[in-house]
Order: sequence, then structure tokens, then C-alpha cells
Amino acid sequence: MNQPTSSCYRSLTEEISGLINPGSSAEDFFNRETYPTVQDIDIPDADYLQDNVDMPPADDTFPPLPDHDNPPPPDHDDPPPPDHDDPPPPDHDDPSIGGKRGQLPGAARFVETYQGMATIDSLLSLEIIKSISLSFRSAKELRMHAETLPSGPRWLCETLPTEYPTKQPPRVFYRNPIECLQSLLSHPLFESHILFVPRRVWTCTAKICRVYDEWLSGDRAWSMQEALPTGATLLGVVLSSDKTNILVMSSNCMAHLVLISLANIDARLHSKTSLHTYLLLVLLPIAKFTHKTTWVRSLLQDWLVHQALNIVLSPLKTAASVGIMMSDPRGNLHYCFTPLVAWIADTLEESLLVGTGSKASPMTTATAKEFGDAYHHPPRTAENTITAICIVCSQHSPVDYKDFLKAIKQFQLNGVVELCWIGWALSDPSFFLNPEVLHHFHQMFWDHDVQWCISVTGATELDFRFSLIQTLVGYRSFSEGISKLKQVTGCDHRAVQRYIIAAVAGSVPRQFLIAIRTLLDF
Repeated sequence: MNQPTSSCYRSLTEEISGLINPGSSAEDFFNRETYPTVQDIDIPDADYLQDNVDMPPADDTFPPLPDHDNPPPPDHDDPPPPDHDDPPPPDHDDPSIGGKRGQLPGAARFVETYQGMATIDSLLSLEIIKSISLSFRSAKELRMHAETLPSGPRWLCETLPTEYPTKQPPRVFYRNPIECLQSLLSHPLFESHILFVPRRVWTCTAKICRVYDEWLSGDRAWSMQEALPTGATLLGVVLSSDKTNILVMSSNCMAHLVLISLANIDARLHSKTSLHTYLLLVLLPIAKFTHKTTWVRSLLQDWLVHQALNIVLSPLKTAASVGIMMSDPRGNLHYCFTPLVAWIADTLEESLLVGTGSKASPMTTATAKEFGDAYHHPPRTAENTITAICIVCSQHSPVDYKDFLKAIKQFQLNGVVELCWIGWALSDPSFFLNPEVLHHFHQMFWDHDVQWCISVTGATELDFRFSLIQTLVGYRSFSEGISKLKQVTGCDHRAVQRYIIAAVAGSVPRQFLIAIRTLLDF
């Protein structure tokens, strides 16, 4: 999560001669003499690969301990080994709903399908059902057993006070984030898919080339663990938020959702929606203020969002500072700390969270006029943002909307004073804001790479080439080309990425083709 993986390494030797120097001018674009050569680049592990030496990968865990004291993490594909210290399962039937494993699917189906009590009683009265040894004989008994099961995180509601009147009182619906994390941490399906120890993975025992496959394999997780007390467990909090339309045709109803997940869960499970690795945490209020000025209403709405987030996320801030005891799927207790490690959002949402204006980068100190610079600007750290807010607040009152907003815009901020991540230990926007795949990868490819290809190849020629591509089963075809597509989704962006290299090959210069492929490989 902190260090994105890349497939550029596998094609480095064949494409290094065509890499484009970011500092070169337009006249040097096709000048091959200005590019570095293979001899100028020191490729990691090159000597070992050339000598065909079979070197096993290396894995360092935190803290560095002997192998017998710190075994490697279990293989996710294999079931966890049995614990011989646990007592054997009893032979008698437990009268609870989970006494017999075979009862669970049928009992869960009765409860989840919302059948009426009379319907369930009629089904249980059938002779074929009576022949099954069930621990319940009526819908009432089934309901009593179901109510004894532990409940999930409960919903809460709170009315927020505002600085200016609204048409309706703003209410925030939320769940306790600690309960949500405990629900994920103790989920039996994730028993063999949760890691608690940061590690450093290497391609070979020479420890030259690193491998980043999980959040705990990154340097950020390692440094966080070093800042925690000895024996503490690091639980990385992952949040995701977006404002979406619920009803478009009948009414203008919108919802501002915030989801929560755990970075310790295997990354391969996060993309599977059926496993519910992301839980709905809060429904942020979307209030309508009665102020007559548009920019003041926008400022008040931003204040309201952070006001609600401060209420909801306060238990996580406390746990990140002093820790909290939580149990894993096997019932073992851990002294856990909960820093914010990632917040998944689009660019507009990131600007709202960090407190930056619309013409400034939420990740760096660059402004709109500096987005095309060939060098990387310094990161926008929490210390810099808090310092700027304190300077402006010492000169102007936040309630004086006009003068306060005019002064704070000089620091490229949007005017929010009490940002939701202030006071969250080990959490910094320059670290927990990561590139968002849909907008920062796929949308960027469509807005820039595709337009470059259309400009160089020509819209008619490129559409003709796409229409000739023989598509495989499961892949989308573009029989009419791509230059006139409208309402393109992220799936369409990814489909075009699969074909673009083959479509433009032969009609563009080799250096141009290598540049497009390099961006796609990353």
C-alpha cells in the first residue's frame, strides 16, 4: 500500500534504451543519444539472474528474532494447523443453534430469508424435517437461539449543532469503529488471512531486491511498529469515502458514505465483495444551510463533515494513542493500536479531507500552475497544514467567514479548522492518502494516454484498428472504435488498456510506443 508494485522490472532490460528523460526538451524526444543505456543502469539481482543461481527468498519479521521464536506467516492457501493444546470437541450435541455444524445452513436460511413465524412452523412440521435431528422444533425456539448469538456493531444517531441554521437538523448515523474492527478481526473466515507482524520480503537471501505484496511488508508499517510499545499489535485502519447519488430519476437524494476495513487482512480478500471486508461505518449528513452566499454554504458543509467525522473517529484516535485490548479469530487477546494507514477517495474527496483548496494538490505542496513540473514537490504533511491553520486563526476568527477564508486561501487551504485526522497518532495525510486506482490510474490513462494516441495515430485510423481486433471470450469489443465513446466506465478504461499497445503498434514511433507501455506497466 505504501510502495506500489510494478511490472516494469521484467521488461527493464528490453526497454531501458528507449526510456524518455523527463528533463529533456521536445527536440530531444526522438534523440536516442540522450537516453541512458543498459550499461548505465545497475539492475538489482542481475548477477544472480545471469549466473542462474537458485537462491531462495528471504523474509525478515519484526522484531528480528531466531526462526524458532518467530515462525513465518502461514500460507493463505492452506488451512491453519490444529492446536493440540485445545480440548477435543465434545461428542454430545450442544443444544445451541451451532451445536451441530449441519444445522447452521438451514437455520441461517430460515432467519435470513425473513420468512414469517407461521411459514417456518409449517416447514418444521413436515415429516422430512422432523426426521432431521434439529435442536429447535418451532420458529419461536429458532428465534430464541438466534437472539443469543453475538450481535454485530449497532447503529447510533446523533444530531449535530451547526454554526448557521439549516433547513433540517443534520443527523449523523454511525457505528462504533472499534466494534467494526473487532467484528473484522474476530471473523472466523479471516482466521488464516490476517497478519499481525510487519515483515520485509526479499527476492533472494542476498537481500538486494524487495518484494511488496501486503501493507505489512512496507517500510511504513515497520516504522510504525518501532514506535509502539514492545509486544503491541499494529492494526492498520483503512477508510474509504465518497458522495454518491441514490435516486436520480425521481429525486435528488444523495448519500455520503464512509467504509472501514483492516489493512492486516490479506490484500487478495479486499477485492472480494462477497466477503464483506469493508463495513459501512457512517452516513455523513448533507445539510442545506440557509445562508445566501454560495461559498459560505460550501464552507459550512465542509465544517459539518469534519465535525461528524471527529465524533465518529474519536474511539480510533484514543486507541491509536493508548491502545486497546482486542481478540483475534482464535480468541487470543492483543494490545492493539489503530493508526490510520489509508483513506481511499477521489481527488475532490481527498481535498476535503486534507483541507486543501480546489487548485492545490492534497498530497504535495504543488498548486495548479505547478502540476506540470518535472520534479516532485515536497509532501503536504500534517505539521505544515496545522501550522498554517494556527497562523490564520491567530489573526482572524473562523466565524468571520470573509476575512478568514481570504487569509487561509493564501496557504491553499479550504477553511476547515478542526480536521478529522488532527490528533490521530502515527497518522499523516502525506502517508495515508494513496493513489486511487479508478481515477488516478484508469481515468488518467483515458484522459491523457488515449488522447495522445488519438492525436498521433488519428481518430479514424485508431477506430479502424480497434474494429479489426479479434476479442476473446470475456473481453469487450470496440467494433466502432473508441474516439467517440461517451459515458465510459472504469471497466471500459481497463478494456482499452488491454488493446491500446496492439492497436497503435506500427503507426507511432518506437519511443512513443515504449512511453505508453511504460505507463501501462506501472
